[in-house]
Amino acid sequence: MRKGELTKRMILDRSSALFNVKGYSGSSISDIMRETGLEKGGIYRHFKNKDDLAIQAFQHTTAQMGVRYVEEIKKASNTFDKLKTVISVFTSLVHNDPLPGGCPIMNVTLEADDYHPLMAEQARIAMNQLLGMIEKIITNGIEQGELKSNTQAKQIAIFWISSLEGALALSRLYQDTAYLDTVSSQLLAELKKQITAK
Repeated sequence: MRKGELTKRMILDRSSALFNVKGYSGSSISDIMRETGLEKGGIYRHFKNKDDLAIQAFQHTTAQMGVRYVEEIKKASNTFDKLKTVISVFTSLVHNDPLPGGCPIMNVTLEADDYHPLMAEQARIAMNQLLGMIEKIITNGIEQGELKSNTQAKQIAIFWISSLEGALALSRLYQDTAYLDTVSSQLLAELKKQITAK
């Protein structure tokens, strides 16, 4: 990797963490300069403007999360364990792992919906990928005979993400993982009802 690419990667790493904690509107170029140790010109050598940096930082963050999901899911041998892994990776967000500030998709959704349509669109793209990943795992489970044929993959994916995002918000608000733990165990209990008898 060339020096310019390394510098850009460093800017993305540090600014994505900053944006996820302080928000896009709450993070000034001065904050980004302080985090990266670069002057304004050094940052804008790699990005057109703050919006371009914000979009690329978000894409960088969600790509990292996607890799984390894929790597962990590969270790699971059946549908139930794959979906359990999805929960495990998601719940790591409450512990600021791998990124401080919680779920980047929800953070952008809450902040950008009214004032930043380009960021809101990025959040929709990322959420569609997350929903699609869960739906695909469930669909594959149905096709492989691990889940009942009447299992509604899309509806379950929507319910799971809605439940997990809400539970993550409560866990962060109250600084208590009990909310996320409760929802996680309930989702898995409901999933077990869809498993076919062997």
